[in-house]
Amino acid sequence: MQVEIRKVTMAKPKKPTSKTKQPRWMAERRLERRDAIGGIVVVRIGCPELPPGDNVWRCPFIILGLGNDSILFGISDESMAALQNAVDGIHYKLEQSGIPLRWEGSDEDVTGFSMRVPWTYGRAFQQRVEKMILAEEEKLVRPIRERHERREARRKARAKPRTE
Repeated sequence: MQVEIRKVTMAKPKKPTSKTKQPRWMAERRLERRDAIGGIVVVRIGCPELPPGDNVWRCPFIILGLGNDSILFGISDESMAALQNAVDGIHYKLEQSGIPLRWEGSDEDVTGFSMRVPWTYGRAFQQRVEKMILAEEEKLVRPIRERHERREARRKARAKPRTE
């Protein structure tokens, strides 16, 4: 099996100056560390911005609690893609850390930051991968749906017929 590693476009901030403004954070997620250290990891993502005099959008993000608290950026030629690249960057950085994390309050070791289906290899590739994901999802959901349908059928069979 071949594993694909996608490089996420991220940029470190320029050296701070007195004119550097702080990002406006628009969303935050808290993750529980599942290693011996324990504790909380806070992920923040900011509003995409187009720096004055620049034609490249950037979307700030920060991951607090993993050791490097630097502000990073997803960058692109448009704001939505910069936001998507920031989310990809968060996924990449969390995976790269190797630290087991889970969404605060969840029973599963998931962060909610999953890998996106790449579109850069064309629409046909993207559709094949999406179809495989949906097929795997159906394998998991089908037994639950069938169990629910059987339970509902038994409930209806036990119900007394209405007479008026």
